[in-house]
Amino acid sequence: MNDEKLYGELMTFLLQRRRHHGTEDRFKAYVADSVQVLARDLRDFGLDVVVERRKAPRRELNSLSVGCE
Repeated sequence: MNDEKLYGELMTFLLQRRRHHGTEDRFKAYVADSVQVLARDLRDFGLDVVVERRKAPRRELNSLSVGCE
């Protein structure tokens, strides 16, 4: 079995741009900015997305909350 993580279409799109950002920190900043823009854009479709930066050790999950009317 392939040990590589399979991501959804949006994350795969972002990962394809990884090499353009030079460092992992710059890439992570790009991803964070992109997710913030996506969250704002989704409001036009009646979706609220909340993404919190992980503060706990890696073994704990990030939280994602999506609300639809």
